[in-house]
Amino acid sequence: MIQSSARVRTVVYLSLLLLFFSVPHTLEDFATGEPAKAGVPAPVLATVVSTVLALQALGLYWLGQKERRGLFAHVAVGLFWPVASGVAQGPALLSGMPYRAGWISVLYVVGILVIGVLLLVLSLLALRASRTQE
Repeated sequence: MIQSSARVRTVVYLSLLLLFFSVPHTLEDFATGEPAKAGVPAPVLATVVSTVLALQALGLYWLGQKERRGLFAHVAVGLFWPVASGVAQGPALLSGMPYRAGWISVLYVVGILVIGVLLLVLSLLALRASRTQE
């Protein structure tokens, strides 16, 4: 059981904000055929993304129930999105070539990277603080 704190509330806000960037970016991936271009079958990517989104939703639920495992779920989500997005999109962004639909597509990826890292760090800090409360 965790106590509500500014860190836990921030984790919730960051999680919701991450959805703002990750959902449209994922839809854009499918609309532009990116999984096929990378040799990843669309059903595989769809399963991975839906699993991560389900974990994120479950993590939000657990945080609402004041359970520490909500923070663990958000550590995983905060690690997954920046790593996956950075590995998959980083080379294209750094190539200097125009990227998909322009600045909005770049904003999605940068948002995922920044918000994901912040989510990871704040979740770890909240876990550390909750451990000292026990």
